[in-house]
Amino acid sequence: MPELFAYVMEHHVALLRGAFPKRMLQELRNEAHAWGAGTPLTPAQTYEDHNYHAVEAGVSPRQKTLHNYHAYNFNEPDKLPADLSRKLLDVYVPLLEFQNTLTQQSATFVNDGEGRRARPQLLQYPRGGGMFGRHLHALEPQRIGLVLAISERGQDFNSGGTHFDVKGEDVSSEDVHDIGDLLLFRFDIPHWIAPVDMAQPCDYSLASGRWTAVLPYR
Repeated sequence: MPELFAYVMEHHVALLRGAFPKRMLQELRNEAHAWGAGTPLTPAQTYEDHNYHAVEAGVSPRQKTLHNYHAYNFNEPDKLPADLSRKLLDVYVPLLEFQNTLTQQSATFVNDGEGRRARPQLLQYPRGGGMFGRHLHALEPQRIGLVLAISERGQDFNSGGTHFDVKGEDVSSEDVHDIGDLLLFRFDIPHWIAPVDMAQPCDYSLASGRWTAVLPYR
């Protein structure tokens, strides 16, 4: 694991293929979508310590970047419906263990002494223009970002994906990152999401689009 950490710090991006089974991720995505369909939307730019979902579209007041996505924020996994909670933790418990080992952190799903916690989040970039403009983050405390693909290219969406500025070069994951694959990237490099299936109508209620599972530590 130290070798992988050193590799990402130096080369900025890595891809682990087949990190999770396809069926497990499809079930998680479908369960989360069903939960969202039965749970009222929270206003954009909400930051709470409970479970909520929100459509984030427009220019971010904090990062000053254009974006368009549906965020499912699961800050209290144990308070979700039983099936969703189980499916979520089946993915996020090993994901957190991996991230902690990789970055030499000790994050949990509850606040530490500094008020930080690992926060499971699913991001749906809808067909018809789901995207996130170029942005970056501070290196600490995250160190390495994880992007787990939980939708299938060619089935749930066709075009669009994560890009990275690696030492001045645009490195795209679009041709290599598919369901079950885990992207790792140095957290302080510029990155963005290219628009998803621009020729299609945008409908936030659909389960299609490009979905990813991420694990912010903040």
